[in-house]
Amino acid sequence: MNPIAKLRASAVARYHATDKSVLTNFAFFGAIALSTLLLAGVLAVGWWSDNYASAVAVNGSSISVGEAKARGEIANFRLNLEAARIRARVSAGTLTNDQGNALLQQLDDAGTNLSSQLTSDMIDALLVAQLATEKNVTIDQAAVDAAWADETATPELRLLRRISIKVASDPKTGEPTEKMIAAAQQRADAIIAEIKSGGDFGAIAKRESSDSYAEEGGRIGWSTKAEDPLTDPAYAAAWALTAAGPTEAISQSASQMAIFYVDQIRPAQADPNFDLSASDAKINMDLYKKMVGERALSEALSEVVTAELLVDPVEQRDISYIAVPVPQGNSEVEEVLVRHLLYSPNDDSAGAAGLDTTDPAWAAAEAEAKAAYEKIAAGISMESLADQSDDTGSGANGGLLGWAAKGSYVPAFEDAVWADGLQVGDLLGPIKTEFGYHVMQFEGRREGMTLRMEILAQELAGASVDFDARAAEALKEFEGMTTDNLGFTSRYSLNAQIGSAAWLLAAGEVSSVQTLNSQMVIFKINAIEERALTEEQQATIKTSGFLVWLDTYRQTAEIAIDGSVVQEAGGSPAP
Repeated sequence: MNPIAKLRASAVARYHATDKSVLTNFAFFGAIALSTLLLAGVLAVGWWSDNYASAVAVNGSSISVGEAKARGEIANFRLNLEAARIRARVSAGTLTNDQGNALLQQLDDAGTNLSSQLTSDMIDALLVAQLATEKNVTIDQAAVDAAWADETATPELRLLRRISIKVASDPKTGEPTEKMIAAAQQRADAIIAEIKSGGDFGAIAKRESSDSYAEEGGRIGWSTKAEDPLTDPAYAAAWALTAAGPTEAISQSASQMAIFYVDQIRPAQADPNFDLSASDAKINMDLYKKMVGERALSEALSEVVTAELLVDPVEQRDISYIAVPVPQGNSEVEEVLVRHLLYSPNDDSAGAAGLDTTDPAWAAAEAEAKAAYEKIAAGISMESLADQSDDTGSGANGGLLGWAAKGSYVPAFEDAVWADGLQVGDLLGPIKTEFGYHVMQFEGRREGMTLRMEILAQELAGASVDFDARAAEALKEFEGMTTDNLGFTSRYSLNAQIGSAAWLLAAGEVSSVQTLNSQMVIFKINAIEERALTEEQQATIKTSGFLVWLDTYRQTAEIAIDGSVVQEAGGSPAP
């Protein structure tokens, strides 16, 4: 026998001589070891998913799930911190109870939407970092330290007063003339001179101001910079002052000027409770400081971008538009228009559902409905009987219900008005529902709002169609539609979605239907020119131009949430 055969035979012999229970034990422990390794692998994958998997990614840069959770804890801590500061201000008298409750309600609403806001903030943080790198925008440690000091301090408070001065208008044009503006300015200058010479602002406000604050000596109240509408140039001027005193007369609109007065200033102070509160909440302070730095970087980028957007001249577009509110429900489905008369048992539509079906009141209601049906079938108009309807809302409108999408009505009513083959004027009923007996008249059927607007957009794009004339006709066809001309508008004075679409069109072109702020919008580019920015456009760009600019980049970024791409990368956002 060769050596290999001998070894094999020896091994077989040892196997047969071995205690089989020992082998069984070896197998058992091996299975346990394998199961342990598999469980450890599952736990490791779960731990990795819970901590290091991507929560949000923008153009390849990402924030992990673990960091996202920590950011959520910080965001929640900031809301709680702000709530504590508001309560402290109510106690100190710099906020009324009503004002404090309103601000706390805003924080409560923010808490309800915290998850979606956190996702949006993380997307912006990643996007801003990328754009800042492209534009060579950086911040130094001093800027981060200053931002952190602001974060950990109670904000500066100012007690503001105001005097409002009405500018007279020409009764023929409804607009002030140059002479009227000059007269209002002269009056404002005299008021400011009186204040600066030591006059009592409160007494002057009671005498001169035209707004509701006049009775309180012009007193608006205490506020932080974040709470005031700094898009209003008068408020902005009040916060630009470095000491107590009056602003110059500021034009708030064509018909009103305002003089603001900073009565008192309470400087920002380090919050003595901040460190303890953060410690109790087990906040990741390194990440918190990183987030504050991200906001500081965004502000630095905003300054650079805003300055670029304000460089004249810029391409502007003369835009006309029509807009219609997005209807409630499904705007894709067909709509139906009907009139109806409702006859409820005991004339009580609300109580009908709880009434026994054998109650005589049901039979009485049915008899009324049949009598009405016969009168209408004989030639009497439904409108003339509408005051009998127990649906008083439609009854006041001749029984007419508004256009309603398919699926809007209770089943029996729905089945009747959506039956095939109905013609305008067809009489239906009586139909029994939980509200009573209905007599109905079919008035029409049409496509859903989305398709109707798309058809209109195609019509308006026709070379031979006059946009303004067709838009005027459409006002009669679409409930709630508005139409207007924006005039020449710069891209970053517009909503980003409209701007992005408008800047893809040539002069004379009409857009497809755009959905914006619960409105369906169609617009036309009448002309394109290089023009200097107006003062109003400059003010808009200073206020929101950066946000619009950032939104154009957000629209074209590749965005993934929880590992799934929710938006593919688009074209270049550059104009």
